[in-house]
Amino acid sequence: PQCARTIDPAATGPENERVATVVALVTSDRLWEGAFAFPGPYTKSFPSRFGARRNYNGTGYNYYHAGLDFYGGTGTEITAPARGRVVLAEALTVRGKTTILDHGWGVFTAYLHQSEILVSPGELVETGQTIGLVGATGRVTGPHLHWEVWVGGVPVDPEVWVERAYP
Repeated sequence: PQCARTIDPAATGPENERVATVVALVTSDRLWEGAFAFPGPYTKSFPSRFGARRNYNGTGYNYYHAGLDFYGGTGTEITAPARGRVVLAEALTVRGKTTILDHGWGVFTAYLHQSEILVSPGELVETGQTIGLVGATGRVTGPHLHWEVWVGGVPVDPEVWVERAYP
C-alpha cells in the first residue's frame, strides 16, 4: 500500500539518484540480439502504459509513469526480455524489490515491485530466464510488474523495444 514514506523526498530523492547513476553507465559490449521479448507470460492488456500522468496521495499530477505495468498475481514469473548482466538486485523504498539488467551500449531494463528477486549482481542472464516473481512491494496498490527500459539514462517506451529491433 502507498504510504507517506514512498512519496517523501528524503526517501525518493536518494533512490532516484541511485537508479539514475546505475542506468547512466555505458558498457561497450552489446549483449542483446533482435527485438526484446515481454518479460513473462503477458498479453497486450496493460493497467498503465508508459507516459501516463500520476497523482500520488493528492500531490497533484506532477509525476509520469516511466514504465509499462503488467497484470500478474503474486508469484507470476518475470523473465529476462533479452540477454543482459544484473547490475542491481535489492529492495528499494519506492520501487520495492527491484532488478536492473544492463544489456550493453547504455540500454537497461528494470523490474519493480517483485515478491522475490532470483538473480544476483554480476550474473549474466539469458533471454527467457526467470529473474524474479511478481509482487506488491514498494509504492503499489496491488501485485503487478512494472517494467522499464532506459536508453542513455532516459526512460523510453518499452513497447517500442518489443515491436522492433534496435539498432
